[in-house]
Amino acid sequence: MEKYIYINYAYEDQDQVMIIVRKLQAAGIQVYYGNGSEEKVAGSACVIHLCSEASRTSRSYRKIMNYTLKHEVDCMLFHLENQTIASDVEMQLDVMHTLFKYKYCQEGITAGTTEEQIGQEKTADAIKVAAEAESAEQPVVTEESSEEVTEQSAVTEESSEEVTEQSAVTETEMVKTAQTEKMPESKKIPTKEELFREGKRWLTGDGCDVDVEKAFVCFRQSASQGHVEAQYQLSVCYDKGIGVRRSISEAAKWCQMAAYGGHVQAQSEIGYCYEYGQGVVRNIREAVRWYEIASDQGNIEAKNNLAFCYQKGKGVIKNVQKAIQLYQEAADAGHASAQYNLGFCYWYGEGIKADKPKAIELFRQSADNGNAKAVQMLKILNQHAYVR
Repeated sequence: MEKYIYINYAYEDQDQVMIIVRKLQAAGIQVYYGNGSEEKVAGSACVIHLCSEASRTSRSYRKIMNYTLKHEVDCMLFHLENQTIASDVEMQLDVMHTLFKYKYCQEGITAGTTEEQIGQEKTADAIKVAAEAESAEQPVVTEESSEEVTEQSAVTEESSEEVTEQSAVTETEMVKTAQTEKMPESKKIPTKEELFREGKRWLTGDGCDVDVEKAFVCFRQSASQGHVEAQYQLSVCYDKGIGVRRSISEAAKWCQMAAYGGHVQAQSEIGYCYEYGQGVVRNIREAVRWYEIASDQGNIEAKNNLAFCYQKGKGVIKNVQKAIQLYQEAADAGHASAQYNLGFCYWYGEGIKADKPKAIELFRQSADNGNAKAVQMLKILNQHAYVR
């Protein structure tokens, strides 16, 4: 069965998808697109997720996305702009074409068929044709000379077997030689892990001069091949303008992809993006969902943010006791903001019995960990003689 690429996209992006489909088909890659099924996804060589504004609300898109992540199907991601294809799509098409050609294809050979098998089939066909031609030229044998002919034929059969074996070896060598001459020497394609390590090397200057532009390109190529850590690092590059023009929306897109891939820090940060509408449409419930996922995996930033949502009733039913529990867990792990928030609850007796000495202790811990609000709070309390 031939390998193919499955394209996952939102229906609204049909026109732009067709541009990509035509480019891939022109490169000789079999493409499946449209309303497919999970069976089609499972049978594909890789899945291309086309992320766009429309895909954010597309149930079918998210269904396929979740399926690929759950079943660890090879996938790549790139984004579509509102009206025109993003400037880096050409680069990503080249990446996809190269990977598909060298990783999944064998120059027109169908899956499960090797070059050696093809050579053997060609040799067997040649031997069969030669045998048929030889038998057609055999003379008619009379009864008087049958014994003599039998002896001669026995010798002929022995010699023909030797010739056949020699011709088989010769033809096999010829086929292999011809195929070797036709096969171009391909460059070694770097893996997504190698690209990520190369990007880190350029970013940190490990054994080379720092070059953030080269680092960005490596991260982008690695992320496009599904490397989760590279996807998160790429979101950081877009967020801080490292090697590329700063773009909060691009940062959010790649952060979300890393979050879907299981990156805990990305899950916490995409929750923050949804809570405050940074690069995405503000959605408090979606923020809480990501906070819960990251919090369950021990991320203290997510615990603090989720606690605040429970304290204020943002996206969830207000539950101050649940908030204090989460604040305590994050504070015990050394999270400065959680220490301040928990101290605030102790100072005002919100959801817990008021305990000013405990609150001041937490404010001091938070201030020591660099929290500016805690520093200011201690100054105010000191002016009112609360702190001694």
